[in-house]
Parts: sequence; C-alpha cells; structure tokens
Amino acid sequence: MEQSKQQEWKIILEIATNNGFSTHIIQDLKKKLISKKQKQNIITAQTNKKLITLTYHSPLIRKITNLFKQTNLKIAFRATNTIHQLTEKPTHKIPSGIYKLKGNTCNQAYIGQSGRSITVRHKEHVRYLRTNNPTSACALHVLNNKHEYRTAAETLELLKPCHKGTRMDCWEIFYM
Repeated sequence: MEQSKQQEWKIILEIATNNGFSTHIIQDLKKKLISKKQKQNIITAQTNKKLITLTYHSPLIRKITNLFKQTNLKIAFRATNTIHQLTEKPTHKIPSGIYKLKGNTCNQAYIGQSGRSITVRHKEHVRYLRTNNPTSACALHVLNNKHEYRTAAETLELLKPCHKGTRMDCWEIFYM
C-alpha cells in the first residue's frame, strides 16, 4: 500500500511539474496532507474512549484511576453529597418478598410471594374477598369458612425481603 501511495505522489509531482508548478510546492502540500491525516487519527483515537463514572469517596480514588490511563477508558467522578441527595426526603417503601397472612379465627396462615410491595398484594387479597372472587387461595379459605378479615397491620407479616426470581421461589418453599 505504501508503494501505491508513493507511485501516486510521483504521478502527481510529474503532472504538477508539467503544468508549471515547482516541486517545492508539491512537497509542502504532501507534508501538510500527511500531518493533517495524522492529527485526525489522534483525534479519533481520543474520541473513541469509553466513559466510566466513579463515585468520589476519597483522594485514593485518583490513584486507582492512574491504573487506567493507558487504557481506552475516560474516567469522570461523581460526588456522594449532591444537593438532591441532601434535600431528598427518605421514602420508606415496603419491600417485596415472602409474606405471611395470619388468620384471626383459625390458627392457619397463608404464605405467599410478591415481586411488588406486599401491602399492594394484601390489598388484592382484600379486593378478592369483597368481590367474592376465588382467585386467591387465601380469599377462598376466608370465604368458605366465613372468617373475618382484618387490616394489613394486624394480619400481614414480611418473612423474607427479596426480589422476584428463582431465589424468591426457593425462599417461599423454605417458609412453607
């Protein structure tokens, strides 16, 4: 490929001298084009870096970033004490997981799982009771035995907080 480039420049130089241009002008033009192409290669190499964001905990994090200087990574820092984090009100979200519904009349309990908040799932059980819908096994038991149902605070208990997935299935079997 280098030979073909050199041959092209020889042909360009020959055409330019035949048309009255000096060889000095062509050589300068060749140098400018080569340096421009090299600069473009450097710029594209810099822009192809992948951006990583690290949380800034202490000055030690800068020493860790020095390890990545020769890689294709560009590192930015994120603060841990932003205005949003300082002014944000803490939310006490009731987690998902394995739950138990205790009956007040009989000593039986219903063990279930929910990937959503367990209070939302309790409201669904209550809705099934009010509409006489036998979709829920817990609702079916209460309807068949004419038990009374109470509030979530009285009957609902979180046994194991966990996220939806195969682990949740295993924990449910464990608590049954």
